[in-house]
Amino acid sequence: MKKALLCILVLLFTVSCAYAFGGPAPVKKAAYPYLIDNFEDGNFNKDPEWFTFDNIIPAIARNSDLGGGDSQVAANVGVYSLKLSGTAKDWYVGGIGVVSGIDATGYDSFELDIYGNGENSGKLKVELYDDDNGNTDIEVGKDWKPLYDDLFSSEIDVNWTGWKHVSIPIKSFKLEGAGNKTWDPNLKNASGGLVKLQLISVATTQTGSVNYNVDNLELGVSK
Repeated sequence: MKKALLCILVLLFTVSCAYAFGGPAPVKKAAYPYLIDNFEDGNFNKDPEWFTFDNIIPAIARNSDLGGGDSQVAANVGVYSLKLSGTAKDWYVGGIGVVSGIDATGYDSFELDIYGNGENSGKLKVELYDDDNGNTDIEVGKDWKPLYDDLFSSEIDVNWTGWKHVSIPIKSFKLEGAGNKTWDPNLKNASGGLVKLQLISVATTQTGSVNYNVDNLELGVSK
């Protein structure tokens, strides 16, 4: 018994020393699927904290006021969703984003529920930022595109009324960045993994507007 206890103490001491002297750091593992936000806390300013930019107007909405669309999706959206609205300037409205910093290599799809308000609800562009230069940051140029990292994007034309579930395979995302041109959002070599997610709103006309809700944003795994 004493010998077994001594072995355990030695093992714990060895592991402690390894971390103290620059050994392997704990890896932040993501759950499957990984929930980004479902807005059930009635707040988009914490857990996680979304930042906003340009003319987008985010607001927490009660889903009981939203009817129509896929009944199965409507039954699973919960109490709240995030309404995105705003007026365009040269098609572009603005967007929201969140800093994530997770190992997302195990995921192969981006999932979300969208409530549309008809044919001219607007377009939603999903942007995923993959850290490649190992500094947990995304440096951008004058065009706001990454200088050293990868940006993967996909656009959704919200042209329906009511609730709809949208699943976008990661492999269908368009590469826009200047990193290693590979979907590898891991936490190796000081990389920040999937550093940031942004949702960009674009109108269907040059001076139009956007008006839709988003809910249950997740990274998914094919069944």
